[in-house]
Amino acid sequence: MRHFYIVVCLATIYGLVRTERIVTGHLIEDFYKQKYVHQVTVFACWNNFETTAFNRELMNSGIKTGFVYVPNESLNMRQILTVNYYKLGVVLDLDCPGSRLVLDQFTDQNIPFNESYSWLLVTNQTMPRTLLSTLPLTIETELVVALVVANDIFELYDVYNPSYRHGGDLNVTYMGQWDVQQGLTVNLTQYKYQRRGDLRGLSLNVSIAITHTPTPDFMTYITYPINRHLDTMHRFNYALVCQLRDSYNFKMNLMKATSWGYLMENGSFNGMLGDMIAGRVDIGATPLQFKEERIDVAEFTVQTWLARPCFIFRHPKKNTVRNGFLRPFAPNVWILTMLTAFVCWFLLYITVKVEPRLTHRTAETTLDIHAASETALIVAASLCQQGLTDGPQLFSGRIVFIFLFIWGLLLYQFYSASIVGSLLAQQSRYINTLKDLLDSDLRVGIEDIAYNYDFFATTTDPVALQLYKKKVAPSRKRKQPAYYSPRDGLSLVQKGGFAFHVDVATAYKIITDTFAEDEICDLVEIQLFPPKHTATVTSKHSPFKKMVTYGMRKIIERGMAERLRHVWHYRKPICPESHSAIPVPVSLEEFSPALFLLSMGMALAGTLIYLEKYAKRRTALKKKQNFLVTC
Repeated sequence: MRHFYIVVCLATIYGLVRTERIVTGHLIEDFYKQKYVHQVTVFACWNNFETTAFNRELMNSGIKTGFVYVPNESLNMRQILTVNYYKLGVVLDLDCPGSRLVLDQFTDQNIPFNESYSWLLVTNQTMPRTLLSTLPLTIETELVVALVVANDIFELYDVYNPSYRHGGDLNVTYMGQWDVQQGLTVNLTQYKYQRRGDLRGLSLNVSIAITHTPTPDFMTYITYPINRHLDTMHRFNYALVCQLRDSYNFKMNLMKATSWGYLMENGSFNGMLGDMIAGRVDIGATPLQFKEERIDVAEFTVQTWLARPCFIFRHPKKNTVRNGFLRPFAPNVWILTMLTAFVCWFLLYITVKVEPRLTHRTAETTLDIHAASETALIVAASLCQQGLTDGPQLFSGRIVFIFLFIWGLLLYQFYSASIVGSLLAQQSRYINTLKDLLDSDLRVGIEDIAYNYDFFATTTDPVALQLYKKKVAPSRKRKQPAYYSPRDGLSLVQKGGFAFHVDVATAYKIITDTFAEDEICDLVEIQLFPPKHTATVTSKHSPFKKMVTYGMRKIIERGMAERLRHVWHYRKPICPESHSAIPVPVSLEEFSPALFLLSMGMALAGTLIYLEKYAKRRTALKKKQNFLVTC
């Protein structure tokens, strides 16, 4: 009989223990299914019966489980909690002796309480605030405490700290409850970073890199749009971070960096990125370009600014034909015109020559006496729309004469209209690519700013490298590399013959203030490299990454970023449509062919009159000599 009672007691105890672990298993199953977690590691001091009952329950639900017995002072937490999935569930029985060792070893091995681990702390006691307040929790921590309040009933509390490292306060929020009949009931339905959106005045370290001397003082310069064309990108993004600060209720310890942060020869980073790696900066107020070497040392959140540096220059005028007066017609048209004029001259010459014979009159007029030259003058006069002193008498000659002048009228109209149209039309632009700029006679300058130095040091673009070597790098003619301040570079652009690479956010203000309308209409932009998307960054593995991403997304989607863009970014200087209607003055270079033709005509006429006078004098002298001989 005694053995029978012993067996009954053991069976009863086993049943109670088994029932308790099954209940715990149901809680864990419902909790992690709601979080879409399929792999769980349990730290507990359960015996084999309890462990077997628990594992059997979770295996039936499809959740993979691992069990670690505590207390254990030599746990390799990184190996135990290796995340093979995007998230791992971690269950800790706080009622076990030595459960604190699990949390201590997790912390001592520098494993963060981040979103990779979804913690569930189970206890039959009260909320362990003292224990939780010593843990390095963050804004992204996923930690829930399950308190047993009655048989098979658990109350769940969401626990986090805005930032233990920054002196934040522990936050414990009622999440819901679980029981056997109703299952899991969750009251916290808001998005986590919306629910945890109040940082309660927590101080975060923020860094900004500016390249110009702030005036009148640093805070005024970065806060208000004074000289907004300077450091535009940095100050715009700082304004976004200020809105983020107001949204999340945190304070900023603002630091000034020397540069964005570039990879140096020794493998380290300088500037703002160097401060982030050293742990001195949490959020960058200056946005960074996406660069491969930066991916491993910083977290990129939301794209906020499109940096668009480009070459700006006044496009030079270039005539494809040296003589602008030959431009209206193609060479084959000019040849056909000359042939037509020759045929007309020949027909007109024939009619003039036969006219005296058919009309039975003597050759009295100049047209009759000098038929070849006079008919040539008639053809020239018809082409130039000039009148005549004489004309042919025969109907055949008059028909040739009439059609010659009609043809000359049409030809003159096409020719003159083409000349006028070429002066009114917009000049053709032949420098449209970086290669065209390289092959042109334009001098080149680069804005003296860090990212331009970095581009030429890292680029593999052969055209860009050739451009740098030919027009930027020091040479025998150029003692210093062609780097200029924005104002000096654009001043050279204004004079012409110079292309300057500068950010348009800086250039547009200077161009608007200093360039005339004609100079603005001459401007052309060519990209050295595609526009660069920049994003607000946080330190690598920062717990604030998703918080910043969520906050920045809200700011952008609600239109605040676009409003700030209008405040900080100057619009592009506009060339008015009426500018094309303004008469374009003809330069001496374009008019010089006409002067050259006139000069040649005058020289030829002077030469001929001299030869005629010489020939006439020689003829008169010969007649006089013959007369004296005969006498």
